[in-house]
Amino acid sequence: MEITAVPATTYDPFDPAASDIQELGKAVAEWIAGHYASLEKLPVVPDTTPPKTFALFDQPLPERGTTWQALLERFRSDVAPNSFHLPSPRYFGLMNPTPLPVAVFAESLGAALNQNLGAWHHSPAGTAIERQVMRWLCDIAGYPESAFGSLTSGGSLANTTGLKIALAAKLPETTRGGLFGLARRPVIYASTEAHFSIEKSANILGLGGRDGIRPVPVDRNSRIDVAALRRMVQQDREGGLHPICVVGVAGVTSNGVVDPLEAVADVAEEFGLWYHVDAAYAAGALLSPALAPRLKGIARADSITMDPHKWFYMPYPCGAILTKDGEAGLRAFTATDVYIPDTGRSIEFRHHGLRGSRPFSALKLWMAIQLVGREAYGREAERQVKLTERFVKELTKDGDWVSVTPVDTAIAAVRYTGGTEAERNALQDRIVARVLEKRRLWISPTTTVGTRAIRVMVTSFLTDWRHLEELIAALREAAAAL
Repeated sequence: MEITAVPATTYDPFDPAASDIQELGKAVAEWIAGHYASLEKLPVVPDTTPPKTFALFDQPLPERGTTWQALLERFRSDVAPNSFHLPSPRYFGLMNPTPLPVAVFAESLGAALNQNLGAWHHSPAGTAIERQVMRWLCDIAGYPESAFGSLTSGGSLANTTGLKIALAAKLPETTRGGLFGLARRPVIYASTEAHFSIEKSANILGLGGRDGIRPVPVDRNSRIDVAALRRMVQQDREGGLHPICVVGVAGVTSNGVVDPLEAVADVAEEFGLWYHVDAAYAAGALLSPALAPRLKGIARADSITMDPHKWFYMPYPCGAILTKDGEAGLRAFTATDVYIPDTGRSIEFRHHGLRGSRPFSALKLWMAIQLVGREAYGREAERQVKLTERFVKELTKDGDWVSVTPVDTAIAAVRYTGGTEAERNALQDRIVARVLEKRRLWISPTTTVGTRAIRVMVTSFLTDWRHLEELIAALREAAAAL
């Protein structure tokens, strides 16, 4: 679709009038408010295809500008209707929540200031706010005052950062000479249900994406087999490898299950391993006194991944890496630069992680935590877990469906038991496909503990029981039709 060009004198984008900015802001705010109000009615899945959307936005580079009104109309007519509605109360898919409106507008405020959180000199207030936000996250984790960390783009980067810090802590010589010349090959342990970013991180760090990770089997509930972990570490040491780190999972992506974090901490302590916990999703349970015991032992971790763009309801991106030793990140990442003013003992976040240029992501989290408060965050997490438990109980009551793993958080892995054994795995995928055909609901297939299953997650604060009742009816209808 072509955008009609207008004379350049109509609006100068390099010299916008205050009235134009106000009018634009009002129009955008009205659209956002209307969008939240319409989420209940909108289909989750847009009625489009890759060729259709590519063609819709295939246009030559504009030679002349247009008006913001025309662009906003284009957004309304082409962008929004062809977008996947992740914030919908009927989205039961991956860990993509409905963002809090205050965080949505905080993004605009932060963008207007356009701070670079890589350097204090370019973000005095921003650095102080990220420092405070990290203090709050460390408090939530049960970490001491000496702990620290930084915000990242998400759990994948946080896991990579945590494993790099682990490598620097256990093999400090690698920060200068890399992996060359090491007498023994360093290896990392994680369960077979761990997130793919663990393998990817090992690959990025030069440890080997497959050979650098030692996959530890899980029990029938998807939790890491601690006895097997202990045996593997012992055998690898005796076999000439160098175990340096073990990863515990708090919220397996496929099913939300939490590893026995306390027992994994015991193994890490016994063998002198760095203990990293990937709590990208389930860290939100720590906000609830009722749910926090499910993550018992997390405070013993040397580093923790958290994703506020999950159970804290932040718009993307907003991840975090925490370290019990607040100086550990500095030892892993500090590099020499000659073109940024020296601020003495101020915090320079570029030296705590991989990124130099860093967005003001802390602002939205800082504003949201103050607006919501820990108590209300905890209540909402409890509500979503109870909804998930009720969903599983209702779906499985007639015996046609089973829960594959326990419900530790607000994620369920369920399986239809009809058909022959040979047909059953394919049936799960066919049921999902049939539910998605109507575009009103979204769920996903998964494989966990060696079993093909259907993954259902309550991720939106807009989701209520009536939405899950609709999903149950859709699942039963799809199963009966097949």
